[in-house]
Amino acid sequence: MIKFPPQSTFKRAGSCLLWTLLPSVASLMLSAPLHGAMAQAPATAVTSRTSTISGAPDLFLYHRDDATPGGLTTIRLNAARVATTPVQPLVFSNFLEHLGGVLYEGVWANALNNPNLEKVEPNETMPPWWDTAGHTSWDERGLLSPRSVRLMSGTNASGTNASGTNASGTGTLSQRVFLPVHRVRTYTLVLHTRAAGGAGTDAGLGVLEITLRANNDVVGPVAFRYALPVSGGTWQRHRIAITAPESVQKGQPARLVFAHQSGEAVDIDQVELFPTDAVEGHFDPDVIRLARAWRIPMLRYSGNFSSGYRWRDGVGLRVARPTLRNPAWGGVESNHFGTDEFLRFCQLIGAVPQIGVNAGNGTPEEAADWVRYVNGKQQRVPVWEIGNELYGGWQIGHTDAPGNAERFVRFREAMLKADPRIRIIATGKGDEFSTDGLERNRSWNEAVLRAAQANGGRLPEWLSIHPLVGLPGDIGNRPYAEQFESAMAHPTFLDRTLLPSIIAAIQNVQGANAKTRIAPNEWGIIIVGNSGDWTKGPNHDVLAGAIFNALTLNTLLRHSDWVTLANMTALMHGGGIKKPNGVVIVDPQYYTQQLYAMAAPRLMVETRWSGPGRDVPQRGFLPAVSNVPDIDVTGALSTDRRRLMAFVVNRNLDQARRVEFTIEGFRSNAVSATILTAPDAQARNTWEQPNNVAPRPFALPNARSNNLSVEVPPHSLVVFTFASDRRQ
Repeated sequence: MIKFPPQSTFKRAGSCLLWTLLPSVASLMLSAPLHGAMAQAPATAVTSRTSTISGAPDLFLYHRDDATPGGLTTIRLNAARVATTPVQPLVFSNFLEHLGGVLYEGVWANALNNPNLEKVEPNETMPPWWDTAGHTSWDERGLLSPRSVRLMSGTNASGTNASGTNASGTGTLSQRVFLPVHRVRTYTLVLHTRAAGGAGTDAGLGVLEITLRANNDVVGPVAFRYALPVSGGTWQRHRIAITAPESVQKGQPARLVFAHQSGEAVDIDQVELFPTDAVEGHFDPDVIRLARAWRIPMLRYSGNFSSGYRWRDGVGLRVARPTLRNPAWGGVESNHFGTDEFLRFCQLIGAVPQIGVNAGNGTPEEAADWVRYVNGKQQRVPVWEIGNELYGGWQIGHTDAPGNAERFVRFREAMLKADPRIRIIATGKGDEFSTDGLERNRSWNEAVLRAAQANGGRLPEWLSIHPLVGLPGDIGNRPYAEQFESAMAHPTFLDRTLLPSIIAAIQNVQGANAKTRIAPNEWGIIIVGNSGDWTKGPNHDVLAGAIFNALTLNTLLRHSDWVTLANMTALMHGGGIKKPNGVVIVDPQYYTQQLYAMAAPRLMVETRWSGPGRDVPQRGFLPAVSNVPDIDVTGALSTDRRRLMAFVVNRNLDQARRVEFTIEGFRSNAVSATILTAPDAQARNTWEQPNNVAPRPFALPNARSNNLSVEVPPHSLVVFTFASDRRQ
């Protein structure tokens, strides 16, 4: 059983994070290394290159050699020559948003959706997620919320059937549930009821039967039964212990059923079903455990939802928070997970919180009030983002470049008045890859940066970009090998074209000593388009997504003087932690991010490699990229310079590649390696087989040598670690 930090202290050994909490108010404080991560290093000019960092010309250089015998790639790591700007741990950050089942079927441990039994769409005739049958009504007479459900029998029916179907028979309210019985078999059911026969204590007695059915059927086998007498016309809170027997099985649906048994009609509202091992009664312990093990330095709370989010809806007494339609994604938003729950979740997983304010249909005053609510007594959130993808027609309150620039200035001023210590991210643009698209990116970014510095205004610490790759997009009808090749080539385009173009835009405005840095705070493969079944092509749930992730991380590390904060997509959507059928698992991409974060690269070293490559043509929205190396590699030293690591990715779909290392400026006395791969690039983890794709030790010949030769399997990531017992 995992033990979690009390409300007094939280520390994580070997991490750059330190939490200190006062007796009554949680204070999320940054340690010196994280303060350093948010300090801005002097910028340097970027020349035409494969990758250049911090004034060290050609620190990373690839030479294409298709004639090398056997497809050999030679790698030279020179630890005597390092980048002047260290890698910031914030590049391994993540993000969380209100989207689908991310929160209420993921982080939040309640097995029931829409616990307030509310309506979110005008034409709904029953509470979303719930099923009703027999004599039921769904009316505006709820507890601290508009609606509740009334259950009746034929003799006392006085309402209309909520389902609009069969109005005969006993009224029932039920919901399918997936219980984590593989972990715990005891649960706590909380509900509120009242008898409907009259006001106050004049109402008679009604009896409610509560059953847990061992399959997804209202009349299925009974796993648990409880008769609840309900009397009086005022709302009463009930707490019922449920034990699920062996007939309720892992990953299989059960059904929680409320049925009117006898007497007066019974009103029901505010229903929750939490496992007894939920952390602090509310958080899923498996999600907490895996998120902590992910080594997430900063967790972003933003996304499309933020452009329509009203933060006040998610604070205060939980049962009194309004249930609304998720304005960005649709579906039920109960607001049971709000600001304080997010901050506590960050504490539990050891991440510094980062918040994006509503600059879509929100106001500067509302944003400033949120800053005051969070940071009023002591600063709990150091980094705030103004807006999310405000250039996109899909975004609530989207605008043009001048509109974004004007909006940024107004929000910045209001938020800095609330807390002048905060660091700010401006909404930048880096989502287009064509020649015309790159120009649109530039125009947008320069507009907001010029507005920011006008009249001596404070510059944003970061400019956000979202270089997401939407697959299958317009290439879904192409052969798999072509989809894979184009997707895996795209991080090279990011490296050589997109990031340099963003850097150039910043320097066009701020000059060679620019202060603003780049924050790709959503990046990775996402699902876009209707061209076939997206699961058949490269996607974020499979090994191919993990390889794309590794290639992108190599790119971000090569630009570590400019990219000082990056939030992978995402904690529980995209490639990350998942909870299918109530069983928490991880996608392969989880392991990629974890391997890099645990390796903790700090000082990038000169890396030169030579080997076979290819020219990848334009396919649909993905641009042409020339001289794409089959083997991608980046090298780095640890903070204490006692570990030299090489992140080696074979992006070839079906051919292994031999690599030979030459190590200079570092004398190792031990070499080890970890590999992430599988026979099929489409291999995935499932709740039935959660370890299909996982890292494992990679056997090495002559493991004490500085000159290592090894064969790297196709579509794989290998992290090599050369260790020394003394500082180099």
